[in-house]
Parts: sequence; structure tokens; C-alpha cells
Amino acid sequence: MTKVEPNGSGVSAGLFFLTGLGTGVALTLLFAPRSGAAMRRLIGRKVEKGEDWMKEKAVAAQDCVREHVDELRDRVKEAAEAIGRS
Repeated sequence: MTKVEPNGSGVSAGLFFLTGLGTGVALTLLFAPRSGAAMRRLIGRKVEKGEDWMKEKAVAAQDCVREHVDELRDRVKEAAEAIGRS
């Protein structure tokens, strides 16, 4: 299992979110005095919010990976230049 980082990033943050979302949906279904149609609308809104949250996290992860790739590319380029000078 991946380590949870203090800033909330990492793969397990998404897993925790989905677990919480599922738990919340289950508890809502058990204890809410709403009609079936109202409950389906509520669940649909919650799922859409979760989807938006996951998309935001995916974009943030892509940005992080791009930054690390750029940094690594620069380091490799510097190392290659240093080797070429030797």
C-alpha cells in the first residue's frame, strides 16, 4: 500500500476518498428519509462531485510528473555535458 503524504497527495488519497464516498452513500441510503427519486438525485450529485475531485487530482498529478520529468531531463543534460567535457 502506498504511503499517505501530509499534503494529501498520493495514490492512497484517492482510495481513501472513494472509500469515504462509498461509506457516505451507504449511510445516506440507510438513514435518509427521502424518496427513491430524491435519493438517486442526491447520489448522482455526490458522484459528480467525486468525479470532479478525482479529475482535479489527476491534473495535479500530471503537473507534478511533468515537473519531475523536466528536472530529470535537465540533470541528464548537465551530466551528459559534464561527461562530454571530460
